[in-house]
Amino acid sequence: MTPEQRRRAALAAAGLPDGAFVRVHSYANEVWVGDDVVVRIAHLGLVGGELGRLGREAAIVARLPREARYPEIVAVGRDDAQAWMITRRVPGVQLARAWPALTTAERERATRELAAALAAVHATPCDGIADDIRPPHTLALAPLLELCGKLPDRGLAEAVAQFVRARWGAFDDADRGLVHGDPHLENVLWHDGHISALLDFEWSRPSWIHCDLEILLAVARDPKRFVAADLEALLDPAQFEDVPRWLREACPQWFAHPRLADRLVVLEISRLLGGIEDDPISGTELGPEVRALLESAP
Repeated sequence: MTPEQRRRAALAAAGLPDGAFVRVHSYANEVWVGDDVVVRIAHLGLVGGELGRLGREAAIVARLPREARYPEIVAVGRDDAQAWMITRRVPGVQLARAWPALTTAERERATRELAAALAAVHATPCDGIADDIRPPHTLALAPLLELCGKLPDRGLAEAVAQFVRARWGAFDDADRGLVHGDPHLENVLWHDGHISALLDFEWSRPSWIHCDLEILLAVARDPKRFVAADLEALLDPAQFEDVPRWLREACPQWFAHPRLADRLVVLEISRLLGGIEDDPISGTELGPEVRALLESAP
């Protein structure tokens, strides 16, 4: 099937008409935006195309309170070759695209509203949700150590593993909940001066809530890493310099753990190394960055 045929098949299965749809950029799925609905499709031809992921996401977001700002689900389904989820279209543009033109006051409001939406996610009951996916952060300790061992520089691999083991005690049972898992600004919509939606819960799972905080802080440090190529030239860390302070003021509980620094540095390592399994060459490219992280950590 062509992408257009897959879209039409998903809409027909949901009893919805086809129409004027625009395909938009997505790392993990085919995404089509129409006048009234958004169609997300996973199929076996996609890299990592797992047909159960969208159904899993639909079951998770059905638990979310309205404060999490997830769009209404219209239909979910699958066949032997593809899976789909159709949601009501929410007005707005990706916050990453809106950010360069926002005023300081609007950026602060966006940060605080995003923090409130994520806090609502973290408070959502997550009993019965399995931590059975491969999200950006590789946890718990055993799979993370296995990932460290895939660094091609053996000396660095051993140093990283030792570094992680020494700090793993920071991951006690405090501050666990349902996490979004990938809350970068391309997964947030901005409309008429406010956050209108928090999208894409594909990597949501029960975990330490600092998984979300680490990504937000990483976006503030290096926003170009988390956006499509056409946005890289428009974003600069100087535009995000107040984001950590706004996050701390909006959700002081996120910063209260006595070993927060240890948690964040381990989470950063786990995220940086997360792509090695799909692209072993990235292990060589990441070597200097990971080494610098070890050297700068307290």
